[in-house]
Amino acid sequence: MHLISFVLAVLVLAQHAWSLPADIDRESVLDITLSQVGNTQIKAVVKNIGQEEVTFVHLNFFRDISPVKKVVVYQNNAEITFEGIKRRIKLQGLTADVLTTLGVGKTIEDVFDIAATTDLSHGGSLTLHSSGSVPLVRDGVVFGHVPYRSNRLKIEVDADKASQIIKAIPTLERRTQMTCDNLQPQQFAARDGSADKFNEYFKTTNDSVRAVVAARLDAVAREANSTTSATTYYCSDEYGYCESNVLAYTIPARNAIANCDLYYSYLPELARSCHYQDRATTSLHEFTHAPGFYSPGTEDLRYGYAASTALQSREAVMNADTYALYANAIYLNC
Repeated sequence: MHLISFVLAVLVLAQHAWSLPADIDRESVLDITLSQVGNTQIKAVVKNIGQEEVTFVHLNFFRDISPVKKVVVYQNNAEITFEGIKRRIKLQGLTADVLTTLGVGKTIEDVFDIAATTDLSHGGSLTLHSSGSVPLVRDGVVFGHVPYRSNRLKIEVDADKASQIIKAIPTLERRTQMTCDNLQPQQFAARDGSADKFNEYFKTTNDSVRAVVAARLDAVAREANSTTSATTYYCSDEYGYCESNVLAYTIPARNAIANCDLYYSYLPELARSCHYQDRATTSLHEFTHAPGFYSPGTEDLRYGYAASTALQSREAVMNADTYALYANAIYLNC
């Protein structure tokens, strides 16, 4: 794959300042009840315990049929590596097929197999939990986030049965890596630039946090320009997990990134306004997910400027979109 060299300044959410109100309070609006229905099969019942009907994106959440991270799996108080995908979606013009509307007191259900995305070959006692937030949608546009939280489910897994479950992600040959460069302005700013600008996105001016952010951006720059990189960047949907509204995805356990058709047809190479999505920022977002060159990889805790800048510092440092927004702000002087 060949890409024009980018200054990796990312624009995340196609939004105007007036279009994103404050997020719904961190008190859970969606209550998740997890239960074991098979050896490694889990049932999730999602209930709206809030005071109003909500419409949200169910990609990267329950009801998503792709191998996304629906629960965190722990054994002996340590998280077992997730082997599925993290997908980036467009945040305007969302179509009905990726949206779920849930009235007050109403529920939806989802059944999935954790052995398809987690190595459970050793079996034994496990603890499952799920928490976070999902994007709220109005008129096809993300305008906020709604928090969710589950019970902590303890289960016993039979190792032999778990080993028979087919893994969701196939093994592919390595392909051409993407090249990107010109990251120096963002890296310099992370260490020595405006403290106010850094605080806007990462909610601190602490030198150690600035060093972490700069180190991650440095690592992305080296990885994107390396000819012997740890990450494989596919130009197209080699694993088959693109669908409507999906721009790109990462498989952290494989250090693999893949672009979807929308990456090319929907996104400009570089946006000219603050906080809009483009190819460069989408690539940066995905690179930060991959742990092969900088560990741990980031999560998708929040999308967009208003939601991402509402995170606490410890969350912002682990949020992929925060890096994208910050780089964009430095590049465009937002």
